[in-house]
Amino acid sequence: MDRPTLIIAGTDDVDCNYNHEAVYIFERIGTADKRLISFVGEDHYMVYDPQMVSRMAHFAVAFFGYQLQGREELAWYLAQDFIALHEDLAWGAYEGE
Repeated sequence: MDRPTLIIAGTDDVDCNYNHEAVYIFERIGTADKRLISFVGEDHYMVYDPQMVSRMAHFAVAFFGYQLQGREELAWYLAQDFIALHEDLAWGAYEGE
């Protein structure tokens, strides 16, 4: 795969095992333009929490705005430094505490 990729996953997801699905795919995907944003302590059902949906949408809008519309100012919201500002997010594969 050679396309820019965004993976959003909950670290406590057992339905789509975080390490065997999200991390495995992220580490093996063919593109260098890839991002894994890990929601620490969240599981598969975070998609039913309106607050989590809003946060995930934030990253999706930034990703597509940056990749498809060329809006350079949105790159910040996908950057490791931005993710580091949030205690409940991890950049890339979450290794635990």
